[in-house]
Amino acid sequence: MAGPHEILGMSRVLRINATEFLALYTDNRGTTLRSEEDGRCVFLTASRCRVHPRRPLVCRLYPLGRTIDERGEERFALFPRQSDCESEVGREGTVGSFLESQGVGRYLDWSRRYGELYRRMIGLLDQLDAEGELDVPADPGVPGPEEGLGRPNLSSWQDIDASLSEYCAAKGSAPPRDIDEAIDLHLRAIKEWLDDLESQLGGIRHDPEGAKGA
Repeated sequence: MAGPHEILGMSRVLRINATEFLALYTDNRGTTLRSEEDGRCVFLTASRCRVHPRRPLVCRLYPLGRTIDERGEERFALFPRQSDCESEVGREGTVGSFLESQGVGRYLDWSRRYGELYRRMIGLLDQLDAEGELDVPADPGVPGPEEGLGRPNLSSWQDIDASLSEYCAAKGSAPPRDIDEAIDLHLRAIKEWLDDLESQLGGIRHDPEGAKGA
């Protein structure tokens, strides 16, 4: 799986925009990275990973795998060594020190924030479907109900460059070039759209804690 923040980071390393990246390197409506015919990652060459500076969370965690159970408890496990992987795997140190060395912290935070918005979006769009409401507030830069998560065109939500281009044009500002700033603004834009949508639906009570257990 690849999130919007990971798509943006990898596209910057390749010096293309997120729209091009999604078309060239992703499947399943922008959520998974493509593989070569032999199963190898499309970015892995004979000598290096082409997007290593902005590699996604799943790559940063390797050789660890991460799961979160129904109670929200986080667990890590060691994946079997891949035969063609040149990484060094040892048992010295701690999981915490390894995660810190791989720059995992902000990726986990972005994943959490996008996940909370995702669950909120699905709940509100389901409410729209149930009530037959179609007059959705249009906020540039974020998907409408026919485009959002769970709808046909997921890549519109995954494409931070296209989203912020529209959003900032409507605000009379320029999209930030800094990756972290762009991600934060994208999250804010989606939240604003959801706030407007929630207001239209009569102020449906949003419970982030309850949503996490969904």
